[in-house]
Amino acid sequence: MCCNMTDQHSKIVVNSWCQLQDELFSGAWDSKLGRFRSNCAFRGLSNAHYRLDTTLHRLGGEFACLEKHLLRNFRKYAYRTGINPHSIWHWLSVAQHHGLPTRLLDWTHSPLCAM
Repeated sequence: MCCNMTDQHSKIVVNSWCQLQDELFSGAWDSKLGRFRSNCAFRGLSNAHYRLDTTLHRLGGEFACLEKHLLRNFRKYAYRTGINPHSIWHWLSVAQHHGLPTRLLDWTHSPLCAM
C-alpha cells in the first residue's frame, strides 16, 4: 500500500493495516470535535495517476448536453420519495449515488470511506 502526499511531495509506503491507520490519522485529532478529522480531502480512486475528472467528463464528447439527457431519463424512472423535484443538485447527488455519470466529484475527510 502507498499513500501519495502531494502537498509534501513524498510517498509513504506502509506494510500493514496498523501502520496505514497510524499514517492516515497522524496529527488528525480534533479536540473541538472530540474525534479524528483529517485536514486532507480524499478521493477513492484505484490508481494515484488517474486525473480528477468526473465520470461524466470521462465519457468524452459534449458531456454538458449528454448530462441533460441522462438526468432527464434518470428522473423519469427514479423512485421519487424524499427527493426535492425542483433541485437539480439533489437529483445529481441521487443519480451519482446510483452510478449515473455526473459532473460531481465525491470527496471525503475519511480515508477509510475513500478506500
